[in-house]
Amino acid sequence: MLKPLQIEGARALAEAGAVDHVRVVACSEGLYVEINRQFTVSNRMKQTRIFSKADTCFSWLREMGISRVNDVDLAMWGAEEGSGVPGISGILAVWKSGVSAVTGGEWMRHFRRAESLSNKGRHAEAIIAATQALELAENSLEPDHADIAVILSSLGTQHYALKQFDQAEPLYRRALANAEKTHGMDDPFVAVCLNNLAEALDALGKSEQTEGMYLRALSITEQEIEADPIHSDQTKLAVILTNLAAWYSRQGSLEQAEQIYNRAIEIWDSETGLLFCDPPRVAVTFSGLADLYRKSGREKKAEALEKRVAKITARDKH
Repeated sequence: MLKPLQIEGARALAEAGAVDHVRVVACSEGLYVEINRQFTVSNRMKQTRIFSKADTCFSWLREMGISRVNDVDLAMWGAEEGSGVPGISGILAVWKSGVSAVTGGEWMRHFRRAESLSNKGRHAEAIIAATQALELAENSLEPDHADIAVILSSLGTQHYALKQFDQAEPLYRRALANAEKTHGMDDPFVAVCLNNLAEALDALGKSEQTEGMYLRALSITEQEIEADPIHSDQTKLAVILTNLAAWYSRQGSLEQAEQIYNRAIEIWDSETGLLFCDPPRVAVTFSGLADLYRKSGREKKAEALEKRVAKITARDKH
């Protein structure tokens, strides 16, 4: 059920630990706030803002004179009876695990700790917490419960971050199989799982298996955006396009890779204000196309892109 939510109520959820990711995005249609999912608020601004703490964001919104967030699904936050883990957020927020959980049993405490440790770059510790969460969840939930896929994906994330790709692969495979069964073959979370598994396979040198996964993830994400162009996360599309372009570049299909890189760059450069919302990922796209230009002998174009990467990176450090 869609209801408006008072900012103070949202801030209370943040202080209680129910919200752990907030991103405010400027776009031509207005201002958007991504809080474990993307929600619309009635205001405008010129530039994307990223908040590491949710309560800081809600204080800022109040200062801007915004008192209500519109089109908020309270069930996503466990605010209605019978609600569970919220749906998938944009990949941008937690790219590998794809979700920030809100409610649950004892396993949830370990899961939330794993996510917190992961956000701090403490992936080895996060693996321990996520493994505990998985064991507890498997003992208390049905084998095909949707929450299991979330934990598997998160655990795979930690191994991937430590370059333990052989350990990430089976976790991502299990997450994908679960997500397809519980969410449906064309669900946005399935696209997340497909991309994650393809990245792990790429890292293991099993590139012959990855093109189809990237293409399927791309198709699902395009359908998601077509169905809801305002609220869908364009950054997810840009990331998948970048990964696919990099794959084609490694296969020597430079013309095809260039077209896809340029499509990703169009998203980052669009009027939605995404260019500086996630500098590391933006830099990957620009750097990939710069490398392609060098491969094809277009040094000046490569240098121009590398200068843009330097500016984006420098801005991120400040």
